[in-house]
Amino acid sequence: MKRKLLPGRFLYHLLPIVTCCAGLLRGNTARAQASDETPLFNGERTFLGGLVLGANVSQVDGDYLNGYHKFGLNAGAVAYVNFSSKIGASMELLFSQKGSHSVSTLESPYYGSYFAKYTIHLNYAEVPVVLHYYVTEKTHVGIGASYNLLISSREDYNDASFTTTVDSRLYPFARHTVDGLLSASRVLWRGLLVNVRFQYSLATIRKFSNIPQGLGFENQKNNMFTFRLMYLL
Repeated sequence: MKRKLLPGRFLYHLLPIVTCCAGLLRGNTARAQASDETPLFNGERTFLGGLVLGANVSQVDGDYLNGYHKFGLNAGAVAYVNFSSKIGASMELLFSQKGSHSVSTLESPYYGSYFAKYTIHLNYAEVPVVLHYYVTEKTHVGIGASYNLLISSREDYNDASFTTTVDSRLYPFARHTVDGLLSASRVLWRGLLVNVRFQYSLATIRKFSNIPQGLGFENQKNNMFTFRLMYLL
């Protein structure tokens, strides 16, 4: 069974942030059109806003699986404030899909060779806050933290003889977690940037006592890389 946050309440709490980002985008559009060639991070523009679209490549530490085999969406809005030509900060509002995925080949005297598939699907609303250092006008690196609100979770296992969806009420993931992150960005053209990020849980996403027997060996944490494009105005 999926664990869900009621859509109405979720949207109600996110509406002020979305409205703020939309206002920032509108305010910056006119300035961007007037000075299309002005570098974004040279200290002349205090506020920047834009959209983010990319992919997470993730795993869950503590689930017996190795490798970044779970792919998920990373999308939302971002707002920058530049304190100087070298220092700035950003805040984002994201929909982020994390989890774990594995397909193994097993042997059985009854079934012969068969596949066993195990997947953890975790959907989050994320609010990362990052402090940036501008190495040049086109390149910056950052360090920060991200608050995660679990929207839904699903955990599936199936093989030749057994298929199940784990009951998230009996084996729940934490609803509120925090990650640490490292980030690097490069301006490709005008307001288009490429961003690479590494993110790791600072808080446990599921305690060992809440893990189904045989599907984990310690407190679990999210571990992921993110590859994204950002367009700023």
